[in-house]
Amino acid sequence: MFMNQKQNSSVGASFPPNGPVFPIWKVERQIAEQLHRGVKTIDGSVVAVSVGSSMFTYVRHRDNVLVVKYIDGCIAVTASAEVAGEEVKVYNVSVHNICSAVDL
Repeated sequence: MFMNQKQNSSVGASFPPNGPVFPIWKVERQIAEQLHRGVKTIDGSVVAVSVGSSMFTYVRHRDNVLVVKYIDGCIAVTASAEVAGEEVKVYNVSVHNICSAVDL
């Protein structure tokens, strides 16, 4: 049996017929650029991270919050950002060692 456009193999997921509604990869690039320049986090510290295209990237958008996880080997960088239209502002960054209980 072939699946039509309204069906998909992911439980609970749906995809608009004309492609994504939200330019999620466009705003992800803005986050990567902000991280490269450096961002001031909610605790007042300044953080800069260099993320490359070879990293595994996970992006989640819900309401006005965008969460991006960059994973390379045992290191995971999580950036949280506020979204306003197609603009984002990173407000928190964390780095985790996902292979052990030690965080950086």
